[in-house]
Amino acid sequence: MTSIHTIERKPRQATEQPPLLLLLHGYGASEHDLFDLADYVDDRFYVVSARAPLALPWGGFAWYHLGGAPGRLVPDAASRAQAVDLIERFVPTLAGRLGTDPGRTYVLGFSQGAILGLALALRQPTALAGLIASSGYMDPELMPDELPAALADLPILQFHGTYDDVIPVAAAHMTRDLMAQLPVRHTYHEHPIGHGIHPDGLRAIQTWLAERLDEAAR
Repeated sequence: MTSIHTIERKPRQATEQPPLLLLLHGYGASEHDLFDLADYVDDRFYVVSARAPLALPWGGFAWYHLGGAPGRLVPDAASRAQAVDLIERFVPTLAGRLGTDPGRTYVLGFSQGAILGLALALRQPTALAGLIASSGYMDPELMPDELPAALADLPILQFHGTYDDVIPVAAAHMTRDLMAQLPVRHTYHEHPIGHGIHPDGLRAIQTWLAERLDEAAR
C-alpha cells in the first residue's frame, strides 16, 4: 500500500481506546490544511490529518488528478480509482496502529477529501462511525452496485457554500437528495460562502461530533 504521511494530535482527555477523527484535505492542500480543527473538536478525540499521495508540480497534494476548470472539474478515472482503493485499505488500519477504538472512527473530509469520505461511507460503512463531508459531493462513478446493509443509521453531516465556484452547490443538492433515499442519518447545512468552512459550519462540526461521542457512551 502506498504510504500515507500523517500528523497527529493525541487526546487531551486521556481514555482507553479513544475515538479517532481522521481529516482528509482537498485538492492542492496538505495535511496541515485542516489540522487547526483539532483545537476545536472534543478533547476525547485522537486527531489524525492525512496527506494525499500525489504531489502537484505547483505545490500541495491531491488524492487524484483533475482536469477541466473550477466549476467544471473532471476527475481522472485511473487515479481516482487508486485513491478510493487507498482510502479503503488505509482507514481500517488506523485503530490497530494508534490504539483507538475501532468502532469509533470518524472522518472529516473537505472537497476532494469529502468525495472520498462519501465513497468510503457508501462502499465500506463498517470502517466508519460517522462522516462529515464539507464542500464535496457523492461522485456517481464511485457508488457501489449494491449498498451494504451496514449503511443503516450511519450518521453523515454535510455542508456546502451557496457561492462555491469550485464545486457548485448543485452537486451538493444532488448528494443531499441521494442521501434522503438511503437509510443513513443525514444532516445538511448550507452557508452563504464560497469553497470553505463557515463559522456556523465549524460550530456544527463541534456539536455533531460531541453528540456522536455522547450517543456512543449511552
